[in-house]
Amino acid sequence: MEFRAIAKPLKMTILSRAECHFCQVVSRMAHSLQQDFPLEVVTLSVDNDPERLALYGSRVPVVLIDDIERCAGKFTEGDLRRAVLKARWRRPISRILFWLGYAPNQR
Repeated sequence: MEFRAIAKPLKMTILSRAECHFCQVVSRMAHSLQQDFPLEVVTLSVDNDPERLALYGSRVPVVLIDDIERCAGKFTEGDLRRAVLKARWRRPISRILFWLGYAPNQR
């Protein structure tokens, strides 16, 4: 039985702005992580939302995992990977599956 098949995907939301080069880099990193983890990646621009622009505009890219802020500003793929692992571990089913031997491959 494969772990990926049973696990519900995490929802990763990338808050970005137009003309943000690092936002594009983070998007590529997130899609790369989909090879190792069940992730649903969504990118939202804060430019057209005054409330989000006020909250996140100067800190983009901001990564929310299951609607909890995990990374902001400049960070590495390793930081993003650790954030995903931490978010998965917080789910009770992940801890149960880990102890049963269905842990995801970690690099």
